[in-house]
Amino acid sequence: MKRIRKIGLINPTTYTPSEKHMYDMYKRNISNYKPYLSSPLNLLTIAAHTPRDIDVRIIDENIEQIDFNENFDLVGLTAMSQQAFRAYEIAGHFRNRNIPVAMGGIHATVLPEEAAGHVDAVFVGEAEESWPAYLHDLKTGNEKKIYRNEKLFALDKALTPRYELIPYDLLKSKDNYIRLIPVEATRGCPHDCSFCIVPEYYGRTLRKKSLKQIVEEIRTIKQLKYDSLVLFVDDNLFASHPYSKALLRELIPLKINYIAQTDIRVASDPELLDLAYRSGCVLMLIGFESIDTGNLEGINRNNWKMKQVGTYMDGIKKIQKSGILVFGSFIIGFENDDSRTFEKIRDFVVGNNISAHFTILTALPGCRLYEQMKRENKFFRDVFWDDLSFYTLYFKHPNIDREMAEKGIVWLYDEVYNDENSLKRYRHMMPLFKELPERWV
Repeated sequence: MKRIRKIGLINPTTYTPSEKHMYDMYKRNISNYKPYLSSPLNLLTIAAHTPRDIDVRIIDENIEQIDFNENFDLVGLTAMSQQAFRAYEIAGHFRNRNIPVAMGGIHATVLPEEAAGHVDAVFVGEAEESWPAYLHDLKTGNEKKIYRNEKLFALDKALTPRYELIPYDLLKSKDNYIRLIPVEATRGCPHDCSFCIVPEYYGRTLRKKSLKQIVEEIRTIKQLKYDSLVLFVDDNLFASHPYSKALLRELIPLKINYIAQTDIRVASDPELLDLAYRSGCVLMLIGFESIDTGNLEGINRNNWKMKQVGTYMDGIKKIQKSGILVFGSFIIGFENDDSRTFEKIRDFVVGNNISAHFTILTALPGCRLYEQMKRENKFFRDVFWDDLSFYTLYFKHPNIDREMAEKGIVWLYDEVYNDENSLKRYRHMMPLFKELPERWV
């Protein structure tokens, strides 16, 4: 019988060796471009589903170093594929001290047998129910190697994440980042993009928390007096307009500022845009992916994204006119892309006065695109998790090589976030803000 007094829940660093070419770019543009930094919501959630008589410590390696001599009775790791190798290293350090290590997250979900070779217990899928079961099994000496969720978790049973465990002083000390506090309202996404793992493992149907649950989570954050933006981590917060509008009406009196991920369809609903502005939405992150319709053909089974390209420019104008910034997400590495793609994307972003981030097409294990590329023998190596930085070309492309991709990504960031174009965006938005009713900022 093993007694668990103290658990360390660790988020490994997301930085990989293949991201080195980005460092100088960050330094050059730090006055105009600051990356986002958010505490890992999955670990805060797992902490909430841990008995309160157990001491839980959250360690995010992106903001603090791990003390491998700390006395834990159990270590829990989460990892996406780009974090997997580092997660295995961390597990090795603690297991050498005879401290059991459990691992969850999307990489363990997709490749549980691989993960099982490095840790003592693996969690496949959502762990809100399997984690407490594992703690009970560990206590009684009946633990299993792999825990699989039998069905998707009902979000109306979710507990409020342990926001008080965020090492906020450390988070606040990171001046070169925009600090975010994560909140989740829904899980799942109906768009089923070939490069995305969300629909496959979290469902194509939205699961929703009750409005009461979300309000309670926001109030908990406000009571902790965290001076940060709220980030709704939902892959598409506004996928269901009726639910979203009800949520936004509940948010208005809470007076928060937040960021949301969504799709361009939001621009077609003036009422939703008005509610989003009044409820504190300062920025919408929209996955444009590409401005080439040929690239988007087949990404969704119903070609939904391809059909939206013609609405991009008008949609951006409507969102901006409502007083909300647009932050676009663009991917380089689709089949039609070549050396001219970088300039075309730059012209679109600068011409429409939006901010954006740019990544190399990254097919994480578990998505349809990964399986397709594997069948077509496109990968340079069989196991390449250290190349999944989202800024490195790790597969054979007909028109772009690795050097062109890396230099092109850096060039894009330099172009979009130089002083001239950053000032252009500011001058475009300020008159729009002046026409709108005042709100908290």
